[in-house]
Amino acid sequence: MNKGYVKLWRKSLDAGWIKNHKLWAFWSYCLLKATHKEYNAVIGLQSVHLMPGQFIFGLKKAKEETGLSIRSIRTIIDFLRKVENLTIKTTNKFSIISIVNWPIYQSDNSENDTLNDKPLTNKGQHTRTKEQKNTIYSDDFLKFYSAYPNRKDKQAAYRAWNKLNGTRPPLDVLLTAIEDQKAWRKNANGAFRPEWKHPTTWLNKGSWEDDVTQEQKPSW
Repeated sequence: MNKGYVKLWRKSLDAGWIKNHKLWAFWSYCLLKATHKEYNAVIGLQSVHLMPGQFIFGLKKAKEETGLSIRSIRTIIDFLRKVENLTIKTTNKFSIISIVNWPIYQSDNSENDTLNDKPLTNKGQHTRTKEQKNTIYSDDFLKFYSAYPNRKDKQAAYRAWNKLNGTRPPLDVLLTAIEDQKAWRKNANGAFRPEWKHPTTWLNKGSWEDDVTQEQKPSW
């Protein structure tokens, strides 16, 4: 079981979630269950790689730990998926729940707590600019971004990175794919090689799966 604490955002009051006791109980349960660091969980004889903001989920276990009915849990999960607060990936033995934007909402940056409450500046600049300046990126993303040749629009790339939480492969897989694609370009011997795309596009298209062993145009 993870130790420590999690943050609760005050804007949950404005959204009215706390009035729905079942929703609030289950959402808090998800926050408490999610891992704060990357690690491999052992489920039976299978090793499952978890990223920050993810946890192994089972309906029966959630029922025991929350006191909610399975029907209520299913309904709440459907709601949280629709409002894009979490994603869930299901196998034949278990599921993995991923909390969207976990690195942003659970960062150690105390300034993030007040960003949405500040008014516009005299020049009309929205506080989003300050949020961008104070974004704390996860270590894994920074390693990916540093290795990727076409480093543009870090904020957008980070949003794409977080959106893939739960479906994104381990960091070493991504880094290996980048190195393979670099070598494919370097050893072109006059053959056509497309320019590296925006890192956001590379992530959204799952371009780490592109086969560069054949003479074809990859999707990045």
